[in-house]
This record gives sequence, C-alpha cells and structure tokens, in this order.
Amino acid sequence: MGRGSESFQKRQREKNKRERAAAKQARRHGKLEVPFEEEEVEAPSSNGKSEAELYEDFRLLSEKYQSGGMDEETYEKRRVEIFEQLGLEVH
Repeated sequence: MGRGSESFQKRQREKNKRERAAAKQARRHGKLEVPFEEEEVEAPSSNGKSEAELYEDFRLLSEKYQSGGMDEETYEKRRVEIFEQLGLEVH
C-alpha cells in the first residue's frame, strides 16, 4: 500500500509542476486571464483613478466622439492620455 501512495504523490507533484510551468509560460505570452477575485481589487493609476474608472472614461470619450460631440484631434489626444495611464501601447 505504501508504494501506491508514494507514486500517486509523485504523479501529483509532477502534475502540479507542469501546471505551474504552463501558467508561467501563459503569463509570459499574455494569455493568462486574471482570476475573478483579483479583478475586483484594483490599484489606482498614477492620477489616482482606478483601472475601471479609466476604462469608463474611455467609454464615455468614445461615445461623445461617435455622437459628434468632439473633434478627432481632441478625441485622439485624450485617448492617448487614458491609454498611457492604463499602461497600454498607443498606436
């Protein structure tokens, strides 16, 4: 009986090791989604707004631009500001 338990534990350790390695690789390639619990905790950005607030600002900005409430130059300037605060690459 002892031998079966040892081999099970070894298989379990190896499985855990493979899962950790796969998760690490996924994080490196940006393919790992943030677990739900971590999404709720938001660190404020450099201007004191949370990530969710910045995304909401972008949504409102886009709606205003789409409805014709602002010119393209103003929209692009503000969009770049928000993206930089979020730490996103701007194209």
